[in-house]
Amino acid sequence: MPAASPGGSRPLPVYWSKAARDLRREPTRSVFVVLAIAIGIAAFGTVLSSYAILVRELNRGYLDTHPASAVLRTDKVDDALLAQVVKRPGVAEAEARRVLRGRIKAGPAEWRSLVLFVVKDYGDIRISRLVPQAGAWPPATGEILIERDALQVARARIGDSVTLRTAEGWERTLVLSGSVHDVGQAQARMENVVYGYVTVDTLALLGEEPYLDQLTLVVADNRLDEAHVRSVADSVRTWLESEGHPVERVDVPMPGRHPHADLMGVLLLAMAAFGLFALALSGILVVNLLTALLAAQVRQIGVMKAVGGTRWPIARVYLAQALLLGVAATVVALPVGIWGSRMLSRYLAVFLNFDIASFAVPAWVYLLEALAGLLVPLLAAWYPVARGTRIPVREALADFGVADSVFGTTAFDRALVSVAGTTRPLLLALRNTFRRRARLALTITTLSAGGLFFLSALNVRASLVRTIDRLFDSVRYDLTVGIGSLQPLETLERAVRKTPGVLRAEGWVATEATLAPIDGSPAAGDSAPKPHSVGQATGHGAAAQSLDRFTLIALPAGSDLVRPEILEGRRLRQGDTNALLVNNTLAARDARFRVGGEVTLRLGHAQSSWQVVGVTREPFSPAVGYIPLGRLEELVGHPGMVSSLRLVLERKDPDSIRAVKARLDQNLEREGVRAQSSLSNADRRVGFDEHMRMIYVFLIVMSAVLAVVGGLGLMTSMSLNVLERRREMGVLRAIGASPRAVWLIVVAEAVTISTLSWALAALAAWPFSRTLADVLVRDLFRTGLDFVFEPLGLLVWLSVSVLLAAAASLVPARHASRGPVSESIAYE
Repeated sequence: MPAASPGGSRPLPVYWSKAARDLRREPTRSVFVVLAIAIGIAAFGTVLSSYAILVRELNRGYLDTHPASAVLRTDKVDDALLAQVVKRPGVAEAEARRVLRGRIKAGPAEWRSLVLFVVKDYGDIRISRLVPQAGAWPPATGEILIERDALQVARARIGDSVTLRTAEGWERTLVLSGSVHDVGQAQARMENVVYGYVTVDTLALLGEEPYLDQLTLVVADNRLDEAHVRSVADSVRTWLESEGHPVERVDVPMPGRHPHADLMGVLLLAMAAFGLFALALSGILVVNLLTALLAAQVRQIGVMKAVGGTRWPIARVYLAQALLLGVAATVVALPVGIWGSRMLSRYLAVFLNFDIASFAVPAWVYLLEALAGLLVPLLAAWYPVARGTRIPVREALADFGVADSVFGTTAFDRALVSVAGTTRPLLLALRNTFRRRARLALTITTLSAGGLFFLSALNVRASLVRTIDRLFDSVRYDLTVGIGSLQPLETLERAVRKTPGVLRAEGWVATEATLAPIDGSPAAGDSAPKPHSVGQATGHGAAAQSLDRFTLIALPAGSDLVRPEILEGRRLRQGDTNALLVNNTLAARDARFRVGGEVTLRLGHAQSSWQVVGVTREPFSPAVGYIPLGRLEELVGHPGMVSSLRLVLERKDPDSIRAVKARLDQNLEREGVRAQSSLSNADRRVGFDEHMRMIYVFLIVMSAVLAVVGGLGLMTSMSLNVLERRREMGVLRAIGASPRAVWLIVVAEAVTISTLSWALAALAAWPFSRTLADVLVRDLFRTGLDFVFEPLGLLVWLSVSVLLAAAASLVPARHASRGPVSESIAYE
């Protein structure tokens, strides 16, 4: 008769009753499988929910600031000019700002690079709005606000007095009166820069001329159409220049999308792929469970067929078990996935410096998570159920619970049997390991996945470190000093000679250039600055760029302070005139940057021809070109003028470098020159390390998730092994084996399986790590890695594997060694 439902109103179908009863017979084993599936579903749900939350909130927060469609840098922008710009066709709104570069420090701390934003009226910001966070708003004269993420870079707190230096102004002390959130800026921690915000009156206090020179626009229509935005910006630029306002550059950000939206999307896509992988691995446990259950119930299947049962109704019993496991796992996983998505979203929001207004998850995420939770166990169960229910009636009824094993017939089996020289429990454990080889293979697969990702995380980290090390090894100088404008090299060298601890100095010029169109006409929305414009130094001096321009560095031909890794062609050398060396990032932008090709570059409003002589490899670098300093001096007409210094120091330790920075600043001031930035190689490396950290953390977290799934899989397999060998354990106990010996057999078998999984992970780690590193890093940073294998990871993961095996076998070993002998022998 069908069993009654818990409510007693309607009987449950027989297959549901049997499915539930079979799962209740071994609750510990069922719980392990449910937990493993739940972890896979929770990982999948966490990533899906985080993706939905982060993409929505990142773009929402960015769009709420009413971001600028385009930014034009000109001379002076006043209210009258703004009023005329707003009347231009296609322009909805316009505002004026100014951006300066300088340095800042709080107390005795060393100077930090500063990007200073000047706004006329903080109470009426309509474009690229700032969000007040703490302290005063708006800033009063003599006060400065700092972007909230930059507070830790500045090493200052609200209420502190901070000292500022700008390129043309005086050194002044301001009060740090508050913090703001500027959604559109790159993370200050990653760039190792401080973002500051002052009024025009405060700018005058700093000794700078109080004017605004940036024009921010919002187009009237089609704001998400980049071509339309560029067309409007180009029209405004043409009009400004016709009115006598030269435009140095035009920036058009990606319309409607946060600058880091693509980076986060790639990272979350990778996480989603690994979440699916974890879910698939959890399905292996269902395969192991149902395979063992069907093997134990062969006679029951035979009886059901003998009394008229057909294959499909019998299969429904075991598929119902898989479905029940999926339902239970989904119920457990949904709240865990919600919690996990909030934790992950908060972490990435802090990492990328944006706010989350709502953690609401779309309904489609829950539906997809529930669908995965139900389908994965069913799909995993299909093959063992189909195979187990295919057995003929006669063969099923003749089964007496003795495994149809062929152990001992192969050379490998005979080798196992011949192993000697150790204790019998260990020999028995070693031989038992290979009795259920299909189950062994599936268990090793789940365990080795965790090890594979752990080893890959260490290998990727080691490869990232080595790649960055090689990049910095190509640099033979120790300190980069940026000057705000072109200065006589003789004056700078005089200051350097008075600074103890400096062995050698070399003057360079960093500017920006654009590749002239083939027809020679101006590119829409494209304008390069004058040759003496200098950006924030990163790499060898490369500035943050948009896609329509690149950094051009002029250095003495044949300089030995840089030893580039040449991929093709040659480096610059003495006697070069119009030679151009490009890095791999710039070479990939346009086919005209091929070795031997001739390109026309626009520097400011002048054009010149250059021959590409080589391509150098610079991982994680923006697009950069290198030219002889002498040729640039001929073009701009300023011989003997440079915008930065590269210094070789006697001592490289942090204290010595800080001392050189301080003395050089003083000597430059005495020469009437103010340094805009002073960065050691360690300072420049901070941004690299911050960007790499998210990849490393991501891989470690994924390896931990997969290790837990693998540990539960091992626990389930050992539970099944102990259950199947319950009679054997009883016989061993009956002939005198101690509980300790039985416990040792089970634990040793688990350790053997775990060690085999470690060996498999170790063998696969090299090719897998290399492929994973290339895929992740190329998608995120468009560069390759210098791969290196971290051997210490093998020892670490071996230790983790042994500990994991010991923990996973504790419960099965206790059951095997503590159960009554009579019950074990009588078990069927």
